[in-house]
Amino acid sequence: MTRGTYPAAPAEPDLRSVMRLFPTGVAVLLAGRGDETVATTVNSLTSVTLEPPTVLVSLRKYSRAHTITSAAGGFCLSFLSGLQGDHARLFASRNKPTGHELEKYFGIAADGGRILDGALATLHCTVSTTHLEGDHCLFLGRVTAAHHGDTDQGALLFHQGRMASV
Repeated sequence: MTRGTYPAAPAEPDLRSVMRLFPTGVAVLLAGRGDETVATTVNSLTSVTLEPPTVLVSLRKYSRAHTITSAAGGFCLSFLSGLQGDHARLFASRNKPTGHELEKYFGIAADGGRILDGALATLHCTVSTTHLEGDHCLFLGRVTAAHHGDTDQGALLFHQGRMASV
């Protein structure tokens, strides 16, 4: 086995340029009620444990999504299909719909939770723990319901600043 040589580490590591090399799934987080409802695109999320079922999502500390998710005490995560790149861009934009405008994108599940139309899957979560770190807040969500959508569409991925379907 041949060992590679690596240049000296920069004085300040450029985490963003390194993390762009790691492909991630793309989801939309929804939190709140009525006029105080927000949806935002996220790709910093992971499964933490299956017992109890728990996921982690990271939100910018001073964002509206952080404020509303904190107040609501829960959130829904809809995993985007390969056909939902437009949704990812919409909910990542500054002009994203909020409040009752979101009703045209989200349906209601039998358990009363909301599901993004066309999503691969949706998790309904209750916030169990938060942790402030730098300019972000990590939300650990206990999964209270899981819904499968149409998985034939493939998943939407984010890699090197671009979205792709697999």
